[in-house]
Amino acid sequence: MNLSSKLSSHIEKGKVGFPTTLASSVGVIMASPVILTVTSGFGIGGDTFALAVLLSFIMMQAQLTTFSEAAAILPTSGSVYDYISCGMGRFWAITGALSAYLIVHVFAGTAETILSGIMALVNFESLNTVLETNNSSWMVGVGLVIAFGLLNAFGIEAFGKVEVVLTFAMWSTLVIFSLCGLLMPFHVSVDGWFGQELNISDPSLVLSFIGMAMFMFVGCELVTPMAPEIKNSAKVIPRAMTIGLFGVATCMFLFGAALANQVENVIVDPQSHTSLLETPMAIPAFAGQVMGDFGKYWIGIALLLAGGATINTLMAAVPRILYGMALDGALPRIFAYLHPRFKTPVFGILVAVLIPCLHAFAIQGDLDRIIPLVLAAVCSWGTAYLLVTISVVLLRIRRPDLHRAYRSPFFPLPQIISSVGIIIAIIYITPPGMNKSDVYVPFAIMLGLTASYALIWTVFVQKVNPFKPVDVELVLSNSFSDEELEGVQLEPLRNLA
Repeated sequence: MNLSSKLSSHIEKGKVGFPTTLASSVGVIMASPVILTVTSGFGIGGDTFALAVLLSFIMMQAQLTTFSEAAAILPTSGSVYDYISCGMGRFWAITGALSAYLIVHVFAGTAETILSGIMALVNFESLNTVLETNNSSWMVGVGLVIAFGLLNAFGIEAFGKVEVVLTFAMWSTLVIFSLCGLLMPFHVSVDGWFGQELNISDPSLVLSFIGMAMFMFVGCELVTPMAPEIKNSAKVIPRAMTIGLFGVATCMFLFGAALANQVENVIVDPQSHTSLLETPMAIPAFAGQVMGDFGKYWIGIALLLAGGATINTLMAAVPRILYGMALDGALPRIFAYLHPRFKTPVFGILVAVLIPCLHAFAIQGDLDRIIPLVLAAVCSWGTAYLLVTISVVLLRIRRPDLHRAYRSPFFPLPQIISSVGIIIAIIYITPPGMNKSDVYVPFAIMLGLTASYALIWTVFVQKVNPFKPVDVELVLSNSFSDEELEGVQLEPLRNLA
């Protein structure tokens, strides 16, 4: 039995089951920036945005087959970093991993920090009025980040036991409100199912919405670092991600249709032509129309708890990913420092807290910056996805001998579909009325800094060939304990390090 198949056998005995895996794949998606992106997208594009959502859903389902195969080959907590290092070398691995986690945290993490408080508090009118007078409602999110950062630093992973419940609560809340909104008499007369009627006369209009629509689904692959803990991960991970995306798509389509038919999309700022559905105020308007004041309080509390759960996930996951990279020498050793008592990566947690908090203070919680931040995050995620796809294809070509407990079906068709879709999404990343430089400039600066760091670090610090693929068996041997690998001959592999 070779190393890869032996590890697959070991992982079949993991402790995490399907329900937790499913909740983890959906939990990061059910966040405030996603909900604002959905309301904005349907408000701007109506049925045309709905078509973009459908295309993005197909593209992401294809992408998930690639992640599932990668996780089956390399069921490690290193996830994206390990996948790319074995396919393309450490330079691309560092660039891709930091793009997927650190750069996304700069953009999407900041958006969640700003919106987690705002999206909840707009449903409590009197309290929101007081805080908005001083433009301080966004600081509630900053407080949540600091609080959950401290809890994680002390080894208290708050909500860790109840995130399954919170994820389901947010999803079911939106579904219940949406079904009620669709079953009761419509308040608004619209041309299509989701607002404005479908417009396919200009294909570039549909393509310009794909970036926004893609944000509704990215992040579900964050379940892959859990592979060593998941029972029968090669089957559970693809099933959880597939069903999770179906659940998210169903929820968002119902929500978009109910929203368009219950809330009149009036202009709230004539100077900037901003409409109601492009603002957080769309949520209390919808909740109040469907269930009155009780509905506002219900959805406000649900959003606050879901925001807390998402922030807690980020505070727990990002530092540990950086910790894992530091153990492999891809980041400075300080990221691998563990608190002597609590055994937590305190420096990584500090960085994970500072990034969105300082960024939120720098832009003073400016809501006009949220969608550009979201789209810059999509560019970062898309870059990492492309690198993972290329790596899986290269491993198919170079290492057909590897044990693959899951194989991407119809290879390479899903890889072609997802890659073309991601490239199109990045090219047409901005919806109508948005300046492309607001998205491309910050993304290009961050990606350039990341790539420069990766090249300098691999050449001058690690002193390795930055483009030489790392041996799969070496990564596996360094990722599991000797007890887990008992009976496998590892010394020849470890001598290669």
